[in-house]
Amino acid sequence: MNNNEIKEELREKGIKNTKAKGILLHILKNTQGPLDVNTLHGECQKETSVNLVTVYRSLQQFHERELVQEFLAKDGVVQYEYIHQGSRAHPHFQCEKCNKVLCLGELGFDDALHFSNMAKQHKVNSINITLNGVCEQCL
Repeated sequence: MNNNEIKEELREKGIKNTKAKGILLHILKNTQGPLDVNTLHGECQKETSVNLVTVYRSLQQFHERELVQEFLAKDGVVQYEYIHQGSRAHPHFQCEKCNKVLCLGELGFDDALHFSNMAKQHKVNSINITLNGVCEQCL
């Protein structure tokens, strides 16, 4: 993902491009699972000087503009992951020992329809499924 593509994506979402936002979006797009704000802040700090408040505000703006989704981990810490174009809902696995969160395969249409039908008297906006257990590294 080059810098021009990042700039264009921010522009398309109506977000002012700054060095910190570009770096943050690049990190999110190239990560294989959700990350908490402190981890994201630390990764941004490797590239440029940015304060934690800026990272929080940028993530809030990314979430409002549907660039990222929030995931509430079992330990109560909000984690963020990039929403890839055309991606569908997918479950997560969280290790009960190390708290690592992994993305699992996308739900198929029939799976999503099944869960939506379970709440057919309501308006479903999203589906969040988390499997908890012990990851292979902690076994």
